[in-house]
Amino acid sequence: MTRAIPPGPLDPLGPLDPVGLLGADQQHVVTRAQLRRLGVPSGTIAHRLRPGGPWQQVLPRVICLQTGRLTAHQRLRAALAYAAPKGRSPQTGEVLLTGFAVLADAGLPSAGHPSDLADVDVLIPGQRRVGDREFVRIHRAAGPMPGGYERDDGLWSTTVARALADLAPREPGLRRFRALCAEAVQRRHCELGELLDHLLARPGALGLPPVAQVVEDLTSGVRSVVEGEARDLLRSSGLAEPLWNPVLFLDGRFLAVPDAYWPHACVALEIDSRAWHLRPADHERSLVRANRLTTAGLPVVRTTPVQLRRDPTPVLHELTALLTTGPHGPHTRITWRRAR
Repeated sequence: MTRAIPPGPLDPLGPLDPVGLLGADQQHVVTRAQLRRLGVPSGTIAHRLRPGGPWQQVLPRVICLQTGRLTAHQRLRAALAYAAPKGRSPQTGEVLLTGFAVLADAGLPSAGHPSDLADVDVLIPGQRRVGDREFVRIHRAAGPMPGGYERDDGLWSTTVARALADLAPREPGLRRFRALCAEAVQRRHCELGELLDHLLARPGALGLPPVAQVVEDLTSGVRSVVEGEARDLLRSSGLAEPLWNPVLFLDGRFLAVPDAYWPHACVALEIDSRAWHLRPADHERSLVRANRLTTAGLPVVRTTPVQLRRDPTPVLHELTALLTTGPHGPHTRITWRRAR
């Protein structure tokens, strides 16, 4: 339960006291240095931080002027305050939220909800000496600090592309990192080239398995986890590498963008899954797309993520038969452009 601070020697102006105004402006999260600059004695700070007192210490040098559990926003603000240069407020862009704190705020499904974050990722200049503490994970910039932006809640953040690049060395799971990168590009939170630039900017980046795999997926045209898993399956089966998400044209006019397409055989692969489309309307469009391909005379092999994971043999057999007996349908009338 939040406890109100009664008027006293620190707040001669009652509701307009400087400590109260500072707390209201910063969601009740302040630093010890800020309190001292307002003239609050160290003894008074210690007294109010006592067990059962009206304040609580949440991180070294960071105080909440309330008791009880911090809100999601207070945790973010506290993490930035902890990572700031000791004794002074950070300059604009000197300390930035990154990693999951940025990706969850952007709404990427694989990042989870902002209120459920176990850790808060913060980016600081490389020469600073600040370590991980409690729920704060520190990331150090290998070069100059990137340009950040001010969020709607007043906190400063990296871009989604930079957040993914900062997360890569600490993200052990290929599947989740693959999903995050695919979601970021698919939902247009960053351009493909921007994401690749950030992923490859760190020295030795391709030595990190998640980064190497994601870079290979994205440059090949893969735009979802399901497509990435299908690509792994096709490669392990020995089938030729298809084009992923190419733009197909029939007699020079737009036809469709299938999940995968083998131009030498004029065969398409469609992976149907409502769960992997952004909205129900997206799923409906995928069905219309498959129908357009079929109507144009292209053989279309249709499958689902569950089938590819549990029993891909029938799909692989069908693809093998079509690829070895092609080209099929309007082969000479189809042109294509790679995914962008």
